[in-house]
Amino acid sequence: MSNELPPPAQMLRIITGYWISQAVGTAARLGVSDQLADGPRKSSEIAKAVGADPQALFRLMRMLASIGVFTMDKQERFGLTPLGDTLRSGVPGSVRDFAVAETTPGHWQPWGKMYEAIKTGKPMCKPALGMELFDWYSKNPEEGEYFNGAMGDLSAAVSGEVTRIYDFAKVQKVVDVGGAHGILLAAILKANPQMRGILFDLPHVTATARESLNIQGIGQRCEVVTGDFFESVPPGADIHVLKQIIHDWSDSECTTILRNCHQALKPNGKLLLVEMVVPPDNSPSMAQAMDLNMLVLCTGRERTESEYRNQLAAGGFKIERVMPTQTPFSVIEASRV
Repeated sequence: MSNELPPPAQMLRIITGYWISQAVGTAARLGVSDQLADGPRKSSEIAKAVGADPQALFRLMRMLASIGVFTMDKQERFGLTPLGDTLRSGVPGSVRDFAVAETTPGHWQPWGKMYEAIKTGKPMCKPALGMELFDWYSKNPEEGEYFNGAMGDLSAAVSGEVTRIYDFAKVQKVVDVGGAHGILLAAILKANPQMRGILFDLPHVTATARESLNIQGIGQRCEVVTGDFFESVPPGADIHVLKQIIHDWSDSECTTILRNCHQALKPNGKLLLVEMVVPPDNSPSMAQAMDLNMLVLCTGRERTESEYRNQLAAGGFKIERVMPTQTPFSVIEASRV
């Protein structure tokens, strides 16, 4: 006999999925997994350490233990599982910052207006937050740091794949356009000692980027440049890397960004886009859900390979190949024409 739940029970699980998201995000923000790094502990001890109500934290951790984020023994001591370990700070595979960024106001409140987004086709940051997303992060720097860290989480997940599948041997200079804290750029430079890099981003991002690059050991080989890619991009590079930049913006906005890259690159320059590509057969992937995230937050969208081909052509580029990775991302290589 099948153990599959009947459709109403399955749908209830889907409907209440946001309860789990908020529980995970709260545990991540409190740093609960960091408190368990040295072994199982009582939730009351953790509550004291993180400044939470003891009973409330017990209930949170009990729920998360029931779905495999933590363990709970008969003495009601909680421990880490491989899932819970991903919510620790600064460990390989960490998605702690991503968990916080997705469940704090910058993302969470616009998602609460999805009905209006679908009715109107317009992003909901301004109605929900009173301003656009990146303005929100510049005015709320603590949350902005979580968002930058979240982009670093995603960069860390794909950076090894980028250096594995793409040959940078002939590249002398790379610009990471909108590169946040330079996680992807650092991986590229570490794998290619002949290269130098430029990290290019907005002022509230670059204000803390230099420290990150120094910690990653590539500060001496990397320049930090502040600017706006809608106005210009640092010139003279052999290759530009844009991870999850194009998906943030409308077709016309993307054309502006791509033309600025086209103008700044060397004549035979290359462009690498690291993006989630919507499968042509709509098979399950993270891209379709991320597409809704873009609908709610920005003017952007996730695109199919055909749509990327057309978008890049409008910016003066020709797709050479689309390389899937062992993550939700693909690497799209394009040449300047």
